[in-house]
Amino acid sequence: TTGNSSGENPLMPSQAKVKLDTGQHIHLIGIGGVGMSGLAGMLAEKGFAVSGSDTREGPRLAPLRQLGIEVAIGQTRDGAAGADLIFRSTAIKDDNPEVEGARERGIPILHRSDLLVALVEDDRKVAVGGTHGKTTTTAMLGTILLGCGRDPTIIIGGEAHNLGANYHCGTEPLAVFEACESDLSFLKYGPCSEVISTVEADHLDIYKDFESLCDAFRRFVALVPSDGFLVYGASSQVLAEMAEDAAGAKIPFGLNSEAVIGADSVVTEEFGVKFEVVVNGEPGPRIALQVPGEHNVVNALAAISAARELGVSVEDAARALGEFRGVRRRFELIGRLGGALIVDDYAHHPTEVAATLTAARKGWDRRIVATFQPHLYSRTRDFMEGFADALAQADVIVINEIYAAREEPMEGVSASQLADAIRARAPDKQVEYLPDKAAIVELLRRIAQPDDLILTLGAGDIREVAEQLAAQG
Repeated sequence: TTGNSSGENPLMPSQAKVKLDTGQHIHLIGIGGVGMSGLAGMLAEKGFAVSGSDTREGPRLAPLRQLGIEVAIGQTRDGAAGADLIFRSTAIKDDNPEVEGARERGIPILHRSDLLVALVEDDRKVAVGGTHGKTTTTAMLGTILLGCGRDPTIIIGGEAHNLGANYHCGTEPLAVFEACESDLSFLKYGPCSEVISTVEADHLDIYKDFESLCDAFRRFVALVPSDGFLVYGASSQVLAEMAEDAAGAKIPFGLNSEAVIGADSVVTEEFGVKFEVVVNGEPGPRIALQVPGEHNVVNALAAISAARELGVSVEDAARALGEFRGVRRRFELIGRLGGALIVDDYAHHPTEVAATLTAARKGWDRRIVATFQPHLYSRTRDFMEGFADALAQADVIVINEIYAAREEPMEGVSASQLADAIRARAPDKQVEYLPDKAAIVELLRRIAQPDDLILTLGAGDIREVAEQLAAQG
């Protein structure tokens, strides 16, 4: 085993080759994260001795303990002392005490992506990437395959309700997994077939500009082998140009005429959407999805396209998708406050916020009360105007403090600026900036009307507001 025990430059992913055997004790730093927890569960199910640590309790830790994984809350220099291998996510920095202690002991410290590569090394690989829709598309593709009698390994960056988890250990030599571009680790997964819905500016704290992000995606697309496939969003000219670098089959999908797999007769509903699949311009089966919004029609078309390349008929894929129940934190109904519905969504990019609010507007005849928690100072800075435009769609807008995640506060960047930008666009609407979540709960409880749709939006911990409101309802 080789690795960079002094940490990784995220723009220069290591090419560490990890050979796993069940005699190893593997320790995961940040084990409660949505990516790390799934990998930990897979290791445990495969018979490895697994331990891990996190800074606080979280909903994904109890299932890991039930699998026999020892999970510590708090991180010390001795926390990983008995491990043979250590894996960490990009969020775990070099000055983490467990990293420092492991380095002193000479224990190899590798990136989370190196573990994923090792777990699927012998499988046919399908990586689901793109700026938006990765998690839902991966979960949809997994649902289709399992519903059609296949048994792939599935690794998702969210908890799929159909699986009851964020992973599935399959018996078939096929792996479907989410490939995130946020730290360039997706370049480690080739050769692999790929699904890419969109490429938009994001993660500019890492890539600096959109062209650098596109360069990374071009390198990702070039990983598609001659016997593989690239399923890509037909509406993106950028992706169409990138597709030329893929050696395998190229299958465009989407809601326009260039798509091989498209949709017609789209009907939006409250907690669902119906549409007809179109294959090479010819009408196909009709699907009634249990998740709302035209963006989920696009996700479904991506999943159907990939499943078709894996040998599943469009008819069978459509039938299986009818059973798809969504992913945690993707337009998830949390509860009610009187007659008001409370829904939580992970949207944290302007395009995602706009798509979620559009789905809410088209599906319901309700007043939309949106509480948004910006994620990252850099993203708030880079997309301030885009967020303001998107959020102005709501009828009442509440802005929470920025969730810093891996960043330190940036001078001159604040959530109150975002609230001001929304007020400038929608002077007739109620726009509040409330940094304290308890104050948000109190405000929403006070102003809620029976026919409201109350939305919490963001990739941080804003879901707590939704849960507290529902508990009072």
